[in-house]
Amino acid sequence: MATPRTEDEKVVLEFLDLWERGDVDALLGHFTDDASYIDMPLPPRRGLAEIRAYMEGIFSAFGVRIETLCIASRGPTIFTERVDYLTSAADPNVSVPLPVTGVMEMREGKIAQWRDYLDLRTAEEGLGITMRPNA
Repeated sequence: MATPRTEDEKVVLEFLDLWERGDVDALLGHFTDDASYIDMPLPPRRGLAEIRAYMEGIFSAFGVRIETLCIASRGPTIFTERVDYLTSAADPNVSVPLPVTGVMEMREGKIAQWRDYLDLRTAEEGLGITMRPNA
């Protein structure tokens, strides 16, 4: 488990722990109003309304538990190495460990930009779903 060294790192770890609850309102409370969120290679979501719609779609398809292996920061930029465990909403016996590297740009204690780098095919094939547009 990663140990935070700064207040921003602490906020990020608390945010990542919230994913297991699937509480979109609590998650959105960690973003600035003009935030952006992108799971590479999917299109970016800009603003709270787009981020909310994306998160609601995620939680309708699968549950998420995040294990943060490492966290580091330089100024307002937080880097995480994680394993996101995705569990199918249709079949709770289907779970996929997804290695992820995340980068968050913080502003006044909130996430202003979030970029996750992952192999989308691992998630899609493991859960039997399609997340990519036009796929």
